Amino acid sequence: MKIMKKLSSLLLAAALLCGVLGLVGCSAPAYKVRVVDAMGNPYTTGVIVCFKQNGAQVAMQPIDETGVATKELDKGNYDVELMFTGDAADYYYEKEGLTLSADKMELDVVLSHAVAGEGQTLFAQSKEHKAYNVATGGTFVTLKPGERNYFLFTPTTAGTYEFSVKEAGTTIGYYGAPHYVQEASVAEVKDNAFTVSVNAGMIGGADASGTTVLVIGVDADANTTNCILRVQRIGDPAWSIADEPWSVYTAKTAPKAYTLPAGAKLAKFDVTAATDAYKLVLNDKDGFYHLNTADGPLVLMYLGEKGQYITDYKTILDKTGVVKYFYEGDTLTKENFEKKENYGTCLLQYIECMDEEAGVYPLTEDLKYILQQNGDHQGWWEKGSNGYLFKDADGNDVPGINAELAWLDICCYIEG
Repeated sequence: MKIMKKLSSLLLAAALLCGVLGLVGCSAPAYKVRVVDAMGNPYTTGVIVCFKQNGAQVAMQPIDETGVATKELDKGNYDVELMFTGDAADYYYEKEGLTLSADKMELDVVLSHAVAGEGQTLFAQSKEHKAYNVATGGTFVTLKPGERNYFLFTPTTAGTYEFSVKEAGTTIGYYGAPHYVQEASVAEVKDNAFTVSVNAGMIGGADASGTTVLVIGVDADANTTNCILRVQRIGDPAWSIADEPWSVYTAKTAPKAYTLPAGAKLAKFDVTAATDAYKLVLNDKDGFYHLNTADGPLVLMYLGEKGQYITDYKTILDKTGVVKYFYEGDTLTKENFEKKENYGTCLLQYIECMDEEAGVYPLTEDLKYILQQNGDHQGWWEKGSNGYLFKDADGNDVPGINAELAWLDICCYIEG
């Protein structure tokens, strides 16, 4: 009790002395250390700032939610070092010159990631390379002078990302994906930086499976051995049709198992004929198209057997899917987009019901619609488009194709 009273008296006397003498600075000054990444964005967790004098630690302070560690200390010089709640080997910062003083009471420390692990083997430029993972923020990377050095970025959030290096003697580029590394940058590089839009469709599950991995290359001259590779999310992703929902086309009438009559002979349509050479009539009773009249020869569509120019639809469905995008104008943009239709489920039902030996099913409203819409989407009937189908073995346009009948190439009819 006597000791407590004596301590209280001493504290009171000290307070009175400061007041009477008007002393300034009885409280210790506040020293501030701000921890930021290579773009100036603050770190908010996982970092502890240590204050040292003559090699001995005198204080430590975790950074706050703004990336700042503030500590009241006696006036003097303090060397600053960082500690981490995680593995220190995952971080890099320049340790030289980090000193606080009475004349310099605030300090910024630029903290970067450090690459770790053995890296992934890539085959590029006709030889194997080791590529190392980088994250958002800045990553300190060691470069092989005089070579292109490869790095991998796996996004976890959709957005537009900027990739850059600032060090002299370096040139950055975007070289595609690990399974196919491009020789030249596939993004426009300006001021040693480029951007990539990562939409939600490019990102897989929680374990990142199915996520698109970006290959970043940094060319180093003969005198450059390291740099900071900067990755920053600068905004939302550019609009992508991949993020728009599908409209799933449903059959108007559920297909039923079909067997081609015994001895039936199938005849192909002549897609060089005049437009009025064939008249397709829908029979309301059976739901199928017939040639010339409602009771004329039955028209069928090849589903498991290819036409002369078009691959069979079973293969198309298995490999690429059967779809169409609907939009106004010549260019697909967010403003003129209407919808996108997926015909896979409907086609699969028909394929399961087709005559297995001949690979055909009677032409219905569903099949005609799907064939024409998908063909229009692919540019199959549009002469001059990349998807135009009617080419000879040398890649030249087949003469005389009637664009109005071209879709009938994958159809046939029962003779007689």
